[in-house]
Amino acid sequence: MTLSVLARLSPFHRTRLTPWLCRGLQQQAAPRKGLKVLFFGTDEFSSSALTALSKGIYAENPGVAHIEVVCPPPRYKVRTIKEKTKLIWKARVSSRATNLGIHVHNTPEGGSIQNWEVPNVDLKAGYGANARFDIGVVASFGAFLPQRIIDSFPQKMINLHPSLLPKYRGPTPIQTAILNNDSHTGVTVQEVHPKRYDAGNILAQVPFELKLGMTRVDLMTQLGHLGGELAVRVLQNLEYMRKNSIVQNEEEATLTRMFTSGDAKIRWEDMTAMDVMRMHWAHFGHIAVWSFLRVKNKVLTVKMTDIELATSFDDPLEDDYLSFRPGSCLRKRKYNYVEFPCIEGGRLHVRGFTVEGKQPRDGLQFAAGYIKKNKTPCMLTLSPDCKRPTPNFVYPEEYKRPSHMAAVKLYDIPLYHSKSGLVRKLKLKAEAEEAKASEKSDESKETEESEESKASEELGETEELKETEELKETEEPKEIEALKEIEESKEAVESETTEPNETKEPK
Repeated sequence: MTLSVLARLSPFHRTRLTPWLCRGLQQQAAPRKGLKVLFFGTDEFSSSALTALSKGIYAENPGVAHIEVVCPPPRYKVRTIKEKTKLIWKARVSSRATNLGIHVHNTPEGGSIQNWEVPNVDLKAGYGANARFDIGVVASFGAFLPQRIIDSFPQKMINLHPSLLPKYRGPTPIQTAILNNDSHTGVTVQEVHPKRYDAGNILAQVPFELKLGMTRVDLMTQLGHLGGELAVRVLQNLEYMRKNSIVQNEEEATLTRMFTSGDAKIRWEDMTAMDVMRMHWAHFGHIAVWSFLRVKNKVLTVKMTDIELATSFDDPLEDDYLSFRPGSCLRKRKYNYVEFPCIEGGRLHVRGFTVEGKQPRDGLQFAAGYIKKNKTPCMLTLSPDCKRPTPNFVYPEEYKRPSHMAAVKLYDIPLYHSKSGLVRKLKLKAEAEEAKASEKSDESKETEESEESKASEELGETEELKETEELKETEEPKEIEALKEIEESKEAVESETTEPNETKEPK
């Protein structure tokens, strides 16, 4: 059928549509060189790693010949009234595999794989009825793999971990790196240990620069792609990598833990604006940053979904915002965000809110519903007693209120996800400062040159005066000598004229 369709198409459309129409024929073609890989994964990190691994099939030295995916099954919610099912959750790697045309195997429902058997290679791949996979590749699978499953592969199993092991072992290495403000992270390809998580021998590592402002989702996608490319190179030289593998140093090992919603609560008494932003970046797409809000006799939990860090280009909504307690809800008409001052002088602009039991709303809707004109409500760290007044804010010991100028220019830094025009404004500001500095340097040079010219003129005048004085001093004795000579010559002439007269008289 596909060949008859292709025969009717033009050469241009035939070259464009051949990969899609002949996908089944390509899968039944002769098997490629390389390893048959069974990939285990669930989230964004594993889906981007799968994309990079699939590109390794078409490399000049293919370490991967065929890939199939294992992931948890999708979860549905059954409605008993209309007897309809609603999809609640589906693994990201499953949807990515269907887009790439890769066959997907699901584990049993409930998450237990103790009695699960490794499947055979799909018949459409062309390896036969009972073909087995050569190696297993794990990337953020979320379940412990027993020794029985590891031994079912002739080449055992390797794991992609988004950190530089032995640092940050466990389930949340990316979130921990963001919260600790690390400058670098990385990807490690290691052998799967049968008894402990992330404790196998290291086969390869690649560092990665962690830029300020990167979220959890950004790092998962970029590190997953980097780890997939690294895994292709490891599979191309698997024997060499295993001979030169490195045993992890247990003394340098650090463990990570699973985060809950309690880890995303804002503590207004000791958290700066940058601390809140790091918490937002670390839990982005998984847990929303939240706080308490008291409205009359009710205490509500408010989730903040869209948060930005204010800079000096954003004028504060209140000129004396430093006089408000941290966590105060400041608003202004026609502004689509609510401003929250923090304890160090920084400001947070929140554009998305979700109050418990209600639909998500933007900044204008939240301000219209919960902020009155004459009253400014405050976010609270602890839930107060509804029958008593709200307790006063307790500042830390030795607290000093920052100055206005220092607080406004506190976070003039370009972030990975900067607001529109912020980087351009910062560049223009830097260029203006450089221009001012160059003008000042030119003015200083001109003043120095003018001072030097004045000094040289003064030196020239003083030298001329000295020369004239020296000339006067040298010329005066010469003139005196000349006058004396003239007088002597006159006297000599007079004496000559008088001598003959005197001699004639006696004759």
